[in-house]
Amino acid sequence: MNQNNWNILPQPSEKVVRQLSAQLNISQFMSTIVAQRGYTDPEAAFKYLQPSVEQLHDPMLLHDMDRTIERLQDAAFGGEKIVVYGDYDMDGVTSTAIMVEALEVLGADVTPYIPNRFSDGYGPNIDTYKKLIADGAQLIVTVDNGVSGQEAVEYAMSQGIDVIITDHHEMPATLPNAYAVIHPRHPKGQYPFGDLSGAGVAFKVAQALLNEGQPVEDQTELPTELLDLVALGEISDMVSLTDENRVLVSWGLKQINVSPRPGLTAVLKNAGKKDNEPVISETVSFKIAPRLNAVGRLGDASLSLQILLSQDPEESTAIASEVEAINAQRQEIVEEVFGSAKQMALSDEYKNDQVLVIAGQDWHQGILGIVASRLVELLQKPTIVLSLTDGVYKGSGRTFGDFDLYQFMNTFHDLYDTFGGHASALGLAISPEQLDVLKEQVRLNSAKLQIHAKPISINTTLSVNEISTETYEELRLLEPFGTGNQQPVFGLQQPKINKVTTMGNLKQHIKLALENNVEAVGFNHPDWVPMVANPVGISFAATLGINYFRGRKTIQLLLTAINTSEATDENAAHKKFFAQVYKFIYAHQDLNFAQNLDKIAKQLNINKNDLNIMIQVFIELGFVHVTNGFVTIISGAAQKPLTTSITYQKYLANR
Repeated sequence: MNQNNWNILPQPSEKVVRQLSAQLNISQFMSTIVAQRGYTDPEAAFKYLQPSVEQLHDPMLLHDMDRTIERLQDAAFGGEKIVVYGDYDMDGVTSTAIMVEALEVLGADVTPYIPNRFSDGYGPNIDTYKKLIADGAQLIVTVDNGVSGQEAVEYAMSQGIDVIITDHHEMPATLPNAYAVIHPRHPKGQYPFGDLSGAGVAFKVAQALLNEGQPVEDQTELPTELLDLVALGEISDMVSLTDENRVLVSWGLKQINVSPRPGLTAVLKNAGKKDNEPVISETVSFKIAPRLNAVGRLGDASLSLQILLSQDPEESTAIASEVEAINAQRQEIVEEVFGSAKQMALSDEYKNDQVLVIAGQDWHQGILGIVASRLVELLQKPTIVLSLTDGVYKGSGRTFGDFDLYQFMNTFHDLYDTFGGHASALGLAISPEQLDVLKEQVRLNSAKLQIHAKPISINTTLSVNEISTETYEELRLLEPFGTGNQQPVFGLQQPKINKVTTMGNLKQHIKLALENNVEAVGFNHPDWVPMVANPVGISFAATLGINYFRGRKTIQLLLTAINTSEATDENAAHKKFFAQVYKFIYAHQDLNFAQNLDKIAKQLNINKNDLNIMIQVFIELGFVHVTNGFVTIISGAAQKPLTTSITYQKYLANR
């Protein structure tokens, strides 16, 4: 990553900065970032920094909300058996928990049902609906699904069983003939904000139900005990953390920090959360969501629902241990499938594809989205990963850059058995006969596409002396970070680097010791290791974080991008090529280089002789070793500048 991909954001006028600073009692540094986000008016900026109940919308503006509340009240007070039909991901599980707890407040006879990813699939399943009805269900309420379930909903309604749909996914041209459809983007609704997650929609129903449809004037009139669940669902589903989502998630995170559910306490303990470490949006994204999602990826997500609903600390601890074991198993399966899919993606068949459709057999269905994401990161192409199971290819897709993968793949909707998703992620099922047609159509229609990485937006440049824990604490006013409200990124131009170390079993992480007791860390970037072996003329982009260690808090920069200055090192361009090759070796240690040298050279856009020389340099420096054609990283190798290699010096001399 070089500075050509850095987008330095426009700096607001001094007048605006001074005005925000004076009226909001924040620093000019903070005022600059707030203004860059579009909040140049002090009143608007105050609302952004202080989310309040006034920013929540009236749930009664949602289409069919009045019918929904009346029907739910009748069912609750009449003793009808209500089934809440959820989904197996984090948003679906939290949506289910929200609806169940809200109905239990009314004394309803309510039973949750979390579909099984493998036997039920996503959304309403007619066979499952038949079983639920046979077991006595008198009202079915969907959460985080339903708008694509025409057949199952039609059957239930024909049997005299009302179905209330609450959903937020892309709506089909024709909606199911349900008793009511609650959706923030319903064409007949008047709701002013369309980016609620499934948990957000479920909460709006709970808000209206428990407040009898009356507008709220104070936070105490809200079912605040449900807001922690809303925060988990919205962050994990990556909806826009703007408008009322910002309010709901902000309050939900505060609730987790002040009064966490026993299940969350147990999960976070296993995830290594420190006692003095606050739960922020990043905690949800990287510690809570992967663990609870792993349960639904590999088996029955009801276990995740159980731990969220549990009020028993001992029970929560036991379930959290199960969850941790499942997550470890999930990680092993991901590595296995990723290795197979990567080999396929690098083959001649796919090397010229702009959008990848990778299909295998008996790959675990639950982790295909993760594998797709890793292939996107490696190859920088939108990727769909499918697996043949029971005669049907099913899988997930993830996009790259700002490419709308859903819109592109929706062009071929007639080929699919099922299809759904949004711009950045999707799921589909397709028959083997239609898969070949799909691959050909994707290749044909994507051949001329130009898909670029998103530029890195830099808020401003900083010196090391301007960075402190106080700076970080002030930036926390901008939380929660996520989609639509990204964490600020700062540029540091060639700071003095006192020491460089590597971390990890394969030395794939780096740590830079800077002045002012500031450290910078970069994770999973082995390509950066050769670049920092001689840390001169390095600039980088980074976010600000805190390292919690042994009860102490120290400021820490999290590296987003690194580049070396060609002005200070005439061989910088060559070193970048070596870094690129090193990264490739790290990511492909299961690939036989001897048998695939031509293909690898083409993939890296270098000639075969240069590739051979680069590998020889790494061997000479003790970075790698070669066995039977496989090139592998030497764990714990000492750092050495490339210039200490005789082969490297000869390489430069002959350029």
